[in-house]
Amino acid sequence: MFDNASQMVGVVQAQQGPMLILIRPSGLRWQTRAISVRPVNDRERIQLAALARHHQQARTLAKLRRRVTH
Repeated sequence: MFDNASQMVGVVQAQQGPMLILIRPSGLRWQTRAISVRPVNDRERIQLAALARHHQQARTLAKLRRRVTH
């Protein structure tokens, strides 16, 4: 979903009444009103997927570095 209030794309993690909790691949979570979100467009969907890949690669690299230094 695209949150107009924060101007960010995120995945709905939970709904609490009129409020949504959204999360980004980085782990960033925020709360927003359900009326301020809309479905993502193709560009935003690609952006979110690229961000998810980036964070997955960063986590993998961090694990490899920890193995090398220990």
